Amino acid sequence: MAKLVLVEACSHTPFLFTEPSKWNVIRNARPTSEKNPWTTEEENQAMWDRTRVAFDVLKQKMEEAKPDVILCFGDDQIEQFEFSNFPGFAIFVGEDYEGYKTFARQGFVPGARKGFTEKTPETWVKVPANAAFAKEVAVGLVRRDFDLSFMTEEANKEHGIGHAFLRPMSNIVPDFNIPTIPFYINCFYGPQPSANRVYNLGRAVREIIENSDSDLRVAVFGSGGLWHTPGNPESYLNEEFDQESLNCVKSGDAKAFADHFDRYLTEPIDNYASGTWIDGGTGMYNGIGSGTGETRNWIAAAAVADGTPGTVVDYVPIYSSPCGAGFAYWEFD
Repeated sequence: MAKLVLVEACSHTPFLFTEPSKWNVIRNARPTSEKNPWTTEEENQAMWDRTRVAFDVLKQKMEEAKPDVILCFGDDQIEQFEFSNFPGFAIFVGEDYEGYKTFARQGFVPGARKGFTEKTPETWVKVPANAAFAKEVAVGLVRRDFDLSFMTEEANKEHGIGHAFLRPMSNIVPDFNIPTIPFYINCFYGPQPSANRVYNLGRAVREIIENSDSDLRVAVFGSGGLWHTPGNPESYLNEEFDQESLNCVKSGDAKAFADHFDRYLTEPIDNYASGTWIDGGTGMYNGIGSGTGETRNWIAAAAVADGTPGTVVDYVPIYSSPCGAGFAYWEFD
């Protein structure tokens, strides 16, 4: 029988992988709201130091759990998929894949990015997966009435697997020596699955793990979020949204987490001049999209751990982005 040994979640904002001395330089170079507090370089350094401590906690918990495989919930932002074919759910079922450890393109500000970063051992990595277990998850979900797409290899080999899967692991599993299965949830572009659909997905994954005949120690990871609306000139940090999300993590109530998120299906709170923060620019609204939409990956992870109270390691409001950077884990005996 497979065993669930750990669930983790954290943000993957580029600011977590960019020296704090550059944060306000970036802020000055792209649209940002005056509603956002301005922070000094010293304050930014203090925030950065907190995120290093949080990453170290997640790294230590992963080492202690000794998983044989990690199933990672993440999203794609025109890295492997295009609007010509963009799935709601997809899983990688190949033996291994490659990609950039942090930044695929040179430059940071959208619209001013340059070509691909040079592929070197410092920037590019080959990651083992676990095809047999990935296929077991895929079949199990289809049998449970989830319409699931699958990938046997990268569709875009030049870019490689996207940032949602490799950025956080560069700090948590820096040697990339634990087989990791990318599981895609469309978080960014409308119409995305509702948070409650994602909740049901996470519950189904837990069931598949517990019913697996494989002798695997399984960890699950949720990558992305929390509140951020990149590129929007009226961006600000909705800390109330994030704190309610984290309260659900602490209580172990993943259903309440999904319900909290899905309130935005009918009652979007903020009247933005641009709707891209809601639907990713597709014009098809089905709940929050853009960066905040990645909170769905947290909900999927929380649903796998549903009923077990989680530990919030830290929440760092990075106003220079603005993005709520969260770090959390759920432990199991």
